[in-house]
Amino acid sequence: MKITQLFKIYWPDNGGGIAKVMESIADAFEGCQQEMIVCQDDRHKKSAVDRYKGIQVHRCRQLFECVSTPLSLDFLYKVKRCTSDSDFVIYHFPYPMADFAVLLGMYSGRLIVWWHCGFEQYKRLAPFYRPLVKHTLKKADLVLVSSKGNLKHSALLRKYQGKCRVIPFCVSDECMLRGMAYAAKHSVQKNKITILFIGRLVWYKGCDVLIKAFARLQAKMQAPDCRLVIVGSGPLEQRLKRLAASLRLKDVIFAGMVSEEEKMKWLEQCDFLVLPSVSKAEAFAVVQIEAMAFGKPVINTRLPSGVPYVSLDGVTGITVSPGSIRELAAAMQKLAEHDCLRKQYGENARKRVQKKYTKQVMAAKYRQLFAQLLKETAYGAGKSKNEKKEQ
Repeated sequence: MKITQLFKIYWPDNGGGIAKVMESIADAFEGCQQEMIVCQDDRHKKSAVDRYKGIQVHRCRQLFECVSTPLSLDFLYKVKRCTSDSDFVIYHFPYPMADFAVLLGMYSGRLIVWWHCGFEQYKRLAPFYRPLVKHTLKKADLVLVSSKGNLKHSALLRKYQGKCRVIPFCVSDECMLRGMAYAAKHSVQKNKITILFIGRLVWYKGCDVLIKAFARLQAKMQAPDCRLVIVGSGPLEQRLKRLAASLRLKDVIFAGMVSEEEKMKWLEQCDFLVLPSVSKAEAFAVVQIEAMAFGKPVINTRLPSGVPYVSLDGVTGITVSPGSIRELAAAMQKLAEHDCLRKQYGENARKRVQKKYTKQVMAAKYRQLFAQLLKETAYGAGKSKNEKKEQ
């Protein structure tokens, strides 16, 4: 069996959460023939073929980038050539070049669309892109989503819900093991509460709301002693630093980009995670389950996406209205002041991850779906042969 995955970028370039999903699929089908087709992260780089953790990666030369989308004719050529013997082509949506490959019939194999998020944030371009997306969804044999919430709140996906399946993301084995080891030995009592954010510093993450809510928390007469740690970088980094300075905030740390090891250490040190996202461009947020694996409560937002379906309000954390500084500040104060509540939510969070978000659970679902598709393909081919004989 051969599996080919398509997206615009992959490790070790900045692939983010989607790259983690691609890697987890590769791990789930270790031993199968696999390839990745992506673009170079810089238009000055030539096309190249290399290996990342044993998987062959075709990095296609891009002509230029438009709206965070690398345009590449080489990508289309590689899709046509490399998928000629593929059983499954997994397109990690959205990447318009892959939609063009589908439109032009340049792929072979069963098409699986991994729907990571919508494209409504590009309001001016959405009307032009939507017909292309509809064609891709029509051609797809399966459409995968990470949560029922992503299906429930997408009018476009609901039209194709018969071919949609839910496969939640997973935490890495390393994160799970570190979380378990942390839980077994952790008994440290701290005077200062550490509030953690991890993610790219982009508009939909809502970090401006987080900083303003932290300022509101610190302004209270009897506020708990807290520090806010922001891990990650992005186009809004300097603007957010200026915002924190203008509010004269103390105990705000901008940690920047960190390694996986450093990220694990911050997850160990924090008391709870905050995900203040303000748009359904945030479809799931793997960082939620990473924090939950360490037994940490999560404050998330009530988005029309999969986000509030991951960490549950009143069970593994607190869910607030997107963009509400007042609600977010109150939620942070509540968790900061109540150690027993943090422990209760944290224990529930760890159990939820162990039940729903492990690599073993995810891999089993992939194998079941792929085996079913292969069976249907074989059945369809056999049926066609019989019909020809009868004629």
